[in-house]
Amino acid sequence: MSDTTPEISITAEPQVIPTNCLFRVDRGLGTEVLYTSDPDWAKEWAPLASAIFKAQDGVQGIRLGPAEVLITLESTPEDWRESARTLGRAIRTHLQEEGEVLKEGAKDALEGSDLTRNKAQQVIESELNPSLAAHGGWVEIQASKQTDLWITMGGGCQGCGAAAATMRQGVEVAIREAAPEIGTIHDATDRDAGTNPWI
Repeated sequence: MSDTTPEISITAEPQVIPTNCLFRVDRGLGTEVLYTSDPDWAKEWAPLASAIFKAQDGVQGIRLGPAEVLITLESTPEDWRESARTLGRAIRTHLQEEGEVLKEGAKDALEGSDLTRNKAQQVIESELNPSLAAHGGWVEIQASKQTDLWITMGGGCQGCGAAAATMRQGVEVAIREAAPEIGTIHDATDRDAGTNPWI
């Protein structure tokens, strides 16, 4: 990339699940949401994810989005600020020097539990969030282990009295229809935080 390209600005936001940190990038990454937990797959198909895996030991999974990267570590670091600096630097350096986020055909090359998680993600993107947006809410996958998912609800859904029913009867049902191989779906929502806390 050109030396005249402005430095990429990245902000790090620790998440409700303490092994997670969300990195927001000040420009588009040119990709739909895609998750990987496989460094070997990333090396072949996802150059940005590969750079992140190499930057720090203990990276369990990476969710790439249109302008953000959610990183899950195997264990909660003693000081997220140090890890955030290392990981943020890796993201910035790769984008400034290499630029490529995903190779063409990456989504079709997914397999195993990552394929399962991405099936669930597709349902969230195409069906659930557009519907929940009418109520000012949204859901997202915060973490996964094998075929188990940890999902949070936000916005108007976070403190809604019907949120538990929405999770069981709406979110779970839709995800299981698209990906019957999904295991346990955990509700990881922090209902005491945010702009619409549980009352």
